[in-house]
Amino acid sequence: MDKLISTIGLALLLGSVALPGTAEERPRSGEESWYLFCEGCHRPDAEGPGAVMLQRRYGDERMAIKGSTTLAPEYITHVVRNGLLEMAPLRPTDITDAELDLLIDFLATPANPVD
Repeated sequence: MDKLISTIGLALLLGSVALPGTAEERPRSGEESWYLFCEGCHRPDAEGPGAVMLQRRYGDERMAIKGSTTLAPEYITHVVRNGLLEMAPLRPTDITDAELDLLIDFLATPANPVD
């Protein structure tokens, strides 16, 4: 079990370390950034701590950030760069400005698009 945890930890560490120039050549997509930085806490199933906190403060309608029509891009940028309550800030070395723009675009798309 310890070996598995160590392997997973190493994989996460290596996956989060960008090679020089990688982000400049191909910014991480909004969806990739969502799964890497946001989804763990902001899952729309009210199980993530971020979703639970938003649900308690603002109700079910504003619990999910994915597909939200109430979050201004400037507000998302402010929260991502400065953090909010338990959410730690993300530096430009964590998520570039271009990647943050792609994340904001991804968040604005409906959570469950209808075909």
